[in-house]
Amino acid sequence: MHDIGRHFRLESQGRNPALAFAAILMVFGAVASFSQRRTDGLITKSTGLSNSSGAAATPQLYQVMYFLSEGNFLANDSLAQLHYAADSAMQLKVLHKTNVLTFNSLGLQYKAIQYTIDGWLFVCLCGRQHNCLTHTCESVLQPLGLGGADEGTVSLKLHTAVMPGQQVILHTSFIGSLSSGLTRSAAFNYTDPSTLATHSQVLVGASLEPYGARRMLPCFDFPNYKANFSISLQAPANLVALSNMAEAKAQPGVEPGTTMHTFETTPKMSTYLIGVTVGRMASTSAISSSGKNVSVWSVPSLAEQHSVALQAAVQGTDFYESYTGVVLPMKKMDLMAIPGKRGAVENWGLIQFDERRLLFNEATEGAYGRWLAADVVCHELGHQWFGNYVTCQDFDNIAVNEGLASFMEYKCLAAAFPEMPQAALFQLASTPHGEDIGVHEGPRSLAMGADGTPLVKPLLSTDPGFLQYHPEISYSKTAAVLRMLEAFWDSAGENTFQEGIKILMQRYGLGLAALDDVFVALLDGAKTTISAGQEAKSSKHSKLFSVPAGDALQMLHAWITQPGLPLLQLSSNNSMPPVLTQSRFCDWGEFTADDPFLNDLASTWYVPVAVGGGMGSPAVTGNTENAWFEFSNQSQVVDSINSSAGGFNLNAGGSGYYRVQYSPPHQQNLIAALSNITSTDGDSLPVLLQANAFISDILHLSFSGNINPSAILDLAATVAAALVSHTGFGLHLMVAPVVEALQQLTQLSMVLGAGEQCTSELQAYAQHLLGLFAQPILDRIAQEPVADFSKKYGSNYSATPDTFLYDHVKMQAWSGTRC
Repeated sequence: MHDIGRHFRLESQGRNPALAFAAILMVFGAVASFSQRRTDGLITKSTGLSNSSGAAATPQLYQVMYFLSEGNFLANDSLAQLHYAADSAMQLKVLHKTNVLTFNSLGLQYKAIQYTIDGWLFVCLCGRQHNCLTHTCESVLQPLGLGGADEGTVSLKLHTAVMPGQQVILHTSFIGSLSSGLTRSAAFNYTDPSTLATHSQVLVGASLEPYGARRMLPCFDFPNYKANFSISLQAPANLVALSNMAEAKAQPGVEPGTTMHTFETTPKMSTYLIGVTVGRMASTSAISSSGKNVSVWSVPSLAEQHSVALQAAVQGTDFYESYTGVVLPMKKMDLMAIPGKRGAVENWGLIQFDERRLLFNEATEGAYGRWLAADVVCHELGHQWFGNYVTCQDFDNIAVNEGLASFMEYKCLAAAFPEMPQAALFQLASTPHGEDIGVHEGPRSLAMGADGTPLVKPLLSTDPGFLQYHPEISYSKTAAVLRMLEAFWDSAGENTFQEGIKILMQRYGLGLAALDDVFVALLDGAKTTISAGQEAKSSKHSKLFSVPAGDALQMLHAWITQPGLPLLQLSSNNSMPPVLTQSRFCDWGEFTADDPFLNDLASTWYVPVAVGGGMGSPAVTGNTENAWFEFSNQSQVVDSINSSAGGFNLNAGGSGYYRVQYSPPHQQNLIAALSNITSTDGDSLPVLLQANAFISDILHLSFSGNINPSAILDLAATVAAALVSHTGFGLHLMVAPVVEALQQLTQLSMVLGAGEQCTSELQAYAQHLLGLFAQPILDRIAQEPVADFSKKYGSNYSATPDTFLYDHVKMQAWSGTRC
């Protein structure tokens, strides 16, 4: 077993004096010139930084050095060294007079704790130096006994009070465990090129979100405490070491056979974004338009599977820089595939991924695998701006990070992979063989499904378990609401919504933002665009864009503070003009009427409603664009609709985050109009998205008891006969959801015992309809050559949005037709 204390200068008695002295110089030599380093070369701009926890001091800079040994990378846990040594210096700015420092530390075994005040007063609280107050550190830090997010909160008593404006530097030496914070990956095999022998090793890396940094260093482990980080890593010389920033220098370590890697100091960032990965890795790199070095890393045996991720990362970087107007303050961007990792984490400049999701095997995977890799890169890359550059002020506002990234990832996909129809994939997620759908895949359908349940929480939630049980709300609902608002914003002027995003970046760059701040920035972007004299469009004179910002924010606030989604119900009494009412929709229908746990069903929202005629024709006489009106009351006469237009639609373009219930005759007119959709070119895409939204409403309203479930059968018969159903877009947006609903309807009839004859007839008719959907898919598959993915998705890969979508969804649609 390796001596895990050997790196600590305070435990160097009896060892080589030169080695001990070198360690002292490398670890704390920087402290002697600390006052000079704290301003030279650091990115210190911060807007909107808050101190919501009311601490007496706030961190400015962390200097931390980790010592990793060969034993840390052995695959066999019984032989491996499962601990590491580290030294840190945490520079604090005092805000209030105090003699107690409170911060976070969990599971760290301290060997030395010291502090200095304003660079001259030095106190050694514990350690093996002769001037330390005690040799052991167990009693120096006092746990406060808190749980949840505050677990691991400790207090440290100073021997003299410090005053506002003073600087305290807390120096610590400690031992950490590789079981949390800094952790070991799953084992992988590699071949030694010199001996051709096969060995098994692991990677060591940091995955800290939300509160894991306290297990890796003493810190203020909440997102609102942003600081700069100067990270150094000592590791075996034959391994690669990566961190958030580019390497500033590499030199021999304090032990033979090791290298000390020192990285450039980070911009101000939250602790959960600390990035470290060390091990045997291979990379593929390219340069972005702004000169940033972008690399995809994996274990060496998987180096041939980097191409899709690299394309997404390079072109995605170009897109995000252009869209936001922000070039991030770092020279490189690394994407790391980790064996055995679940999910991904957006460490700034060093993003970590599940290797099964990031890497794409050109020889065995099709459109779905290609999309999985591209999508997760675009999401995590989006976090570099939305989450890292602008950060949620606390995890109650996590939708600032996750919602914006989930919204923007689809724009990134469109920029990096034009053949991937991002609007259709945003609308609905499909998987070939029933794989689990991620929380930011198909965000509109996913969010509306989750939001239709009675116990769901709002976007802004103080429930500590909210993100665990309802991640679709923070991720997908935020994205879907933003997509609705974008459609309304841009109807007032081109790029109106984007202007609001740029304002958000300018105001809160390297700082903190709440959901309210996001909405205010978007509103200010609209007013900026409109006042600049953009071409007048239908929503330019809306109330939302005319009232003061505070009033406009209050109008939108229901989307933040209320759970659920609206149900818009159109009058069925042939009134002229029609009357629209709204209430909260619930998929459980009448079963929730007396549920004491269900929030107010009489909730109302500010809803921008897009009106189109039927499935594409205008609903407003003489107007070829969609008409918009604002709906914020429980009941409202809608006199702007031309109800003689032949079955107008109240979700034109399909982007509205609400459901619509029409009168039965109106509903039948719209179902019949689905058969008229024949094209899948760019001009008809809004009609296809509108059709998907209408189909989704019919299905959910049927199962909730709002309308007669026989509508599903009418819908299925019409969709099966529509020529567009034989295309990729039709298969994805229209066929797939209808097929799923037919399966559910037949299963439901058997469970409810509708009667043997009724159930038998229903099953027979449903089977007939499913056969109508299945046959065109089988015919097309039969005409295709045996798939050779190495040719289909290799270097000469090409696809149209429709063929890509067909390959993406055909297996799900076909498997759903089999009873």
